[in-house]
Amino acid sequence: MRLWLKGNITIPPKPRTVGGLVVWARGVNRALAELRDRKIVGGVAPGRGGGASPLKLTLKQGTEADKLQVIPGTVNGEMPTLAGTALDATVGDPALPPEITVAVDTWVWIKCVGTFGDPDTYVVTIVTETTDAPPAGTAISATGFTSFENIGYITVDTAPDPDAYEITNVHGGGNLGVDSWGLYNHWWRA
Repeated sequence: MRLWLKGNITIPPKPRTVGGLVVWARGVNRALAELRDRKIVGGVAPGRGGGASPLKLTLKQGTEADKLQVIPGTVNGEMPTLAGTALDATVGDPALPPEITVAVDTWVWIKCVGTFGDPDTYVVTIVTETTDAPPAGTAISATGFTSFENIGYITVDTAPDPDAYEITNVHGGGNLGVDSWGLYNHWWRA
């Protein structure tokens, strides 16, 4: 997949004197903020052929105005399920991946329940909530753990169009890993 960054970054010129270091440092901070806040656009660059692969475990518009989908990806090598159907499965006629119906502001979480053993096992599901607080159930024990990772949220615009909503992806895309160490559950991009 090809990604293009929108906007320009202003890189400050090298200081000519020691006194110019403060101005240069401010310019570097401004350039870093511009870089951090740039929009990333996926797809085909103008004048180029081909297409872009969607970023794994991110949210996208579904097949209808009030639907959205989670792009398939894995957590600890396991495909998450949504309402009991794997994200990479296709169901119905025509065959479509599972979708989330959106009526109010919704946060989308990945829930991973890990059981320690030989080998460790993981059950991964997609959970939706109407609050930005992690869902109840995060736990660590001697036999396993339950952990949640926020991948995005949907803000519904009830006026003027009740079907209009905005998707914000928190997770930058990609397969994930999660494990528990002592008192902490740690997520990473795999």
